[in-house]
Amino acid sequence: MAETIEQKIKDAGHKAAEKADEAGQKLGQEAGKAAEWAKDRAHEAGNKIEQAGDTAKKKIDDATAG
Repeated sequence: MAETIEQKIKDAGHKAAEKADEAGQKLGQEAGKAAEWAKDRAHEAGNKIEQAGDTAKKKIDDATAG
């Protein structure tokens, strides 16, 4: 059975839509990974800033106590 041009166009359209859906899902997954990475780095930076503040406070307390 020979396919009609109309059927070939429909099939190509379905295949293109499937590929676009796959690409969108992959993009969403990668964006989620990037957001998680950024969140982790921000959390680490916050911890370092807090530690630096604690260290500075201790040094000030030690310097003024003596």
